[in-house]
Amino acid sequence: MKKRERHLSIIIAPHHKGGQHVFDFSYSTLRWLGLLSAVVALFIVGLVINYGHVYWRAGQYELMKKRQNEMEAEFAKLGSLKAEVARLGALENKVRSMLQAGKQPDTLSIAQISTAPAPLSSTLPTAAAPAPPDTARNSPPWLKPVKGWVSAGLNAEHHGVDIAAREGEPVMAAADGVVSFAGWDSYFGNKLEVAHGTKYTTRYGHNGKLLVKTGDRVKQGQIIALVGSTGISSGPHLHYELDVAGKPVDPTNFWINR
Repeated sequence: MKKRERHLSIIIAPHHKGGQHVFDFSYSTLRWLGLLSAVVALFIVGLVINYGHVYWRAGQYELMKKRQNEMEAEFAKLGSLKAEVARLGALENKVRSMLQAGKQPDTLSIAQISTAPAPLSSTLPTAAAPAPPDTARNSPPWLKPVKGWVSAGLNAEHHGVDIAAREGEPVMAAADGVVSFAGWDSYFGNKLEVAHGTKYTTRYGHNGKLLVKTGDRVKQGQIIALVGSTGISSGPHLHYELDVAGKPVDPTNFWINR
């Protein structure tokens, strides 16, 4: 005799008048329903995990895209800065060309200066006064003669440096010496020339006013003139030259008070 399969009955009895509803489920059916529910639950959990991973990847993509945009913006700024540097470089070259501040000629070394022969007397201006005995020690012109910035350097066409300064700024003697020329020059305007013994000579051009005269002995740091814009000049500045043994050299190599 075949064994009868067990069942589970669910009875729904409403409070209002009406018939009862009875649902019979066999245990085998319930097992299949439980298995199906577990499969569905696992499927839903898998969907949730997969969606969460996709959502996380989408967030990472947006973050990377934002960083990429920031880097592109930075590169664009660098490109603009590079173009600006190139423009400023071209402008600097143009200004140097206007100021005749090209390549400097070879200057004398310290060894050459110490062994250089004394210049001939013909290298001094015709109005030069004889140097007194106490200037024969050839005082080196270590002092920068005026406060300001160098706007033009030494080159083949420009035998000195231009120091931009305020009009009326004091001009100082670079070293002890004697004034060998003090007067008017058609190009340098009010001009001074100081002989520091027989080896060094300094010149000061475009002065607004001269405070010493030819033959005066001066001390290093003594105020000898005031900055101006006399002669052929585009603005207030001091044109300063240094000759060593009759040859122009870059005076900035000597300065101790830059």
